[in-house]
Amino acid sequence: MNSFDPGDSIRLNGTPAEVIKTYSVGDLEYLRAYVEDAGVKTVCIDDVEIESKRNRLAELEPASADKLHPDHEAVSAEWFDLRSQALQFQIAHEQGQLLSISNSLVRLEPYQLAAVNWVMQKLRQRALIADDVGLGKTIEAGLILKELTARNRAERVLFVVPAHLQKKWIRDMDRFFDIGLTPADRQWAEGERRRLGEESNIWDQDHQQLVTSQAFLRQEEFQPALDETFWDVVVVDEAHKAAKRGESPSKTSKMVERVAGNSDSLLLLSATPHDGKGEAFRSLVEYIDPFLVAEDQHLSKEAVDRVMIRRGKQTLYDDDGERIFPDREVTTIPIDMPHEERQFYRAVTDYVQNVYNRSEKLNEPAVGFAMALMQKRLVSSIGAIKATLSRRLGDLVDEQSSTTRLSEEASAYLDGEDLGEDDKQRAEEELSALTVTESDAQLEEEIETLRDLVSLAESISVDSKAQKVRRYIQQLLEEQPDEKLLLFTQYRDTLDYLLDLVMDEPWADEILVIHGDVDKEERARIEEEFNHGQSRLLFATDAASEGIDLQHSCHIMVNYELPWNPNRLEQRIGRLHRYGQDEEVKVWNFTFEDTREGEIFDMLQNKVESIRGKLGNTADVLGMLDDINVDSLIMESIRNEEPASATKEELEELIDERQRTLQEWYERSLVDTSTFDQESRQKIQEVMDESEDVYGTEADIHEFVERGIEVLGGDVEKAGTNLYRAELPRSLRQGTDEKYGPFTFSREFAMDHDGIDYVSPDDELVQRLMQRVLESEQGNVGLKLLPFVDQPGIAYNYRVTFEDGTGEVIREDMISVYVDANHRDPRGRLGQRVVDGESIKGSPDADRARSLIEHQGQLRAAADRYVSQRVASLKEELYERRREETQQELNDLEEYAEAERQRIQEFIENYEQKAETGSNMDIAIRGQQERLNRLEQRIESRRQELERKAQIVSLAPEVENLCFAFPV
Repeated sequence: MNSFDPGDSIRLNGTPAEVIKTYSVGDLEYLRAYVEDAGVKTVCIDDVEIESKRNRLAELEPASADKLHPDHEAVSAEWFDLRSQALQFQIAHEQGQLLSISNSLVRLEPYQLAAVNWVMQKLRQRALIADDVGLGKTIEAGLILKELTARNRAERVLFVVPAHLQKKWIRDMDRFFDIGLTPADRQWAEGERRRLGEESNIWDQDHQQLVTSQAFLRQEEFQPALDETFWDVVVVDEAHKAAKRGESPSKTSKMVERVAGNSDSLLLLSATPHDGKGEAFRSLVEYIDPFLVAEDQHLSKEAVDRVMIRRGKQTLYDDDGERIFPDREVTTIPIDMPHEERQFYRAVTDYVQNVYNRSEKLNEPAVGFAMALMQKRLVSSIGAIKATLSRRLGDLVDEQSSTTRLSEEASAYLDGEDLGEDDKQRAEEELSALTVTESDAQLEEEIETLRDLVSLAESISVDSKAQKVRRYIQQLLEEQPDEKLLLFTQYRDTLDYLLDLVMDEPWADEILVIHGDVDKEERARIEEEFNHGQSRLLFATDAASEGIDLQHSCHIMVNYELPWNPNRLEQRIGRLHRYGQDEEVKVWNFTFEDTREGEIFDMLQNKVESIRGKLGNTADVLGMLDDINVDSLIMESIRNEEPASATKEELEELIDERQRTLQEWYERSLVDTSTFDQESRQKIQEVMDESEDVYGTEADIHEFVERGIEVLGGDVEKAGTNLYRAELPRSLRQGTDEKYGPFTFSREFAMDHDGIDYVSPDDELVQRLMQRVLESEQGNVGLKLLPFVDQPGIAYNYRVTFEDGTGEVIREDMISVYVDANHRDPRGRLGQRVVDGESIKGSPDADRARSLIEHQGQLRAAADRYVSQRVASLKEELYERRREETQQELNDLEEYAEAERQRIQEFIENYEQKAETGSNMDIAIRGQQERLNRLEQRIESRRQELERKAQIVSLAPEVENLCFAFPV
């Protein structure tokens, strides 16, 4: 049998492994070993290839001391430095400070890094990120995911987002963070079932990083599988839409509660986490930590602060104490309808009222929904309503208006699902054609009415609003020729109508256009042209209200009509009113006077701006309005022929009630925004500096890559400022391509230039090079001649690792220590200097080298004693920090448990009193006792988890490499 001792390093079929033991079964010889990335295996020695890993230190003989020098293969200083760098990068990747800073191609703001640091310092990465619109919650989520990925805690990831934002999430995660998300939709689900089998759990797979919509994931068919699926990271965007409201939680809230409970890390993202009530916000807090607050307890500021970070545009300051975000001014431009337009408006409204009332009577809500769409298009433009009326007329004449069968898109839209703009447009066109009649005569009457309305629409060549907007643009460009303007409209029909109207204007060729059919590449090109080119005008539908940033080039916006959802209006304004905007943002809203919609939305906008002025946070106001159905209020007033003042009064009462609740929450500081000022900037800068010390600078990565490629036989050449090309050695190539580049080590350069590979610390090339260096037998022992060393000695590089009781690595360090040959005095700082130092050419004194080799055992013993003391000190420090963190959660848990026990016990006592009067309460009492038992089981399970989290387990320190050092 081959001679292998426990602990020996070997390569088993080419994979690094460590021998546990060898033994025989009859005539067969077996080896039991721990194999890297595979765990413990027992294999027949005859069936595998086993290579002993060379022990470079053991191979050094005192007799060979006179042959050693820094360039000698056995003790190469260059290989020692490479290995030391690779080890440092590896442990930093697993357990550094903020690793995502250097790994992301996005301009990072200090307040965003502060949010990431706050989340990463928590015992569990579960948080509600409630920053205002435009502050970059997407970026913060991506940074946190990169941090968790670097710590090997993000293998299985699920993004749950509104349907119309899926493409944006996929694009942003790929563009900024090199994270590839797979869209989990019907096509994906059916494909996975074919691949894995109908009975398989398609969600429960390793190495999955999925993005799906709330509507898709909440379907009943997936809920049993989601119960059995655990996620490393779950991110829920627009999380307020999944909050619990009322007696019966929605399918969406049940689904999010399910995936939240089955996840390790959880990020809920919402600029509007509350609706001015309390129940919905409380449910979001409970998703983060279901044991934080008992059912009959009030939320406290301390509890909320532990789970939520929230910053507003009004509370972010620069180093000079100036607010980062400028003010904004919203102005309404009233437009008086001429006689012919007012007649047309009243005629269409009468028609809408008639069909809407008929749909209510015959219980056909889809038709009522179609009428609401028609009323919205009526106040958008003549172009939009004329196109809608014409399509409806054609469908009724062709008998394409049955309400019995709706497409999947239309049904989803009717149910309130968020759709992408192209899907939304198709769904609206389908729904707007629907009607319901009690007889053929009634249908014929509706067709005739539509013919009359289309004829009226065609008689109005250009509506008064379009004329006024055209004159406004003309005047702006004449008076301020250097300004740019962003114009939003809700409907593609209105956009086409406007473009046709201004086609002969001298500035028409400067108009850029974005709508739902513009693909992401063309949209990016248009964004680039508007921001940096000569074009001064961008006309867009709401397809551009999210996902593009125009704050550096534009501060003037025109809303051709107001969307009936105030949140959508805020998303539009957020394209300009976001970080980096230097000018006051001017928003011009064009609305018709003396119309029901105009009056209501003028009041609504004034109310929003008024409350925003008092509270300082637009998102808070929008949260109040989130579940107020403005569409329904307007349509009810049309149906009942109520004046606009009645609807305004009802809406004002609702808003005032929400405002009072919100004000009370502010007074209790439950949803207050935190201030980010100069002191906050200094704190996060310290973290950033520490992170760079741990992980290395761009210069460190540059040095490692260039030196590594050249040592392995390749070549790196400069190809311009911050630009390089390389000829890769065979061991680093992927496929047959030996050329690599152009590439850069500079984040700033990579962000400013397309088509350039950015070699970041977690770049594939860096990772392959690290693996190649660490798998090599070289670099375990080095030799250096250094001017700052007084006495010969050995520098040892120890890997020190700590886990908690759950097996999660909570800290990992490389500790260097130098022990000199004369005094055997261990010194940490000098050890690090030796590791970092650049050796000079030459050969050491042979007698000194021989003496070091002979006495290395005693020097190692001194180094071990030093490291054991450092481990004990670090362990105590970690224990104290973990004890504080877990004790707080244990206290919260006990308070929660006691309150819940008392509440359930009161139910039991109440039922027992009723039983004494003769009522049969056995079932009710047993139900509450079972509930109490389940509570105790949940509490005990959580307590045990927290106690394991509080444990600090030190893994045996390992010498990863060592370096003989000699004075010059």
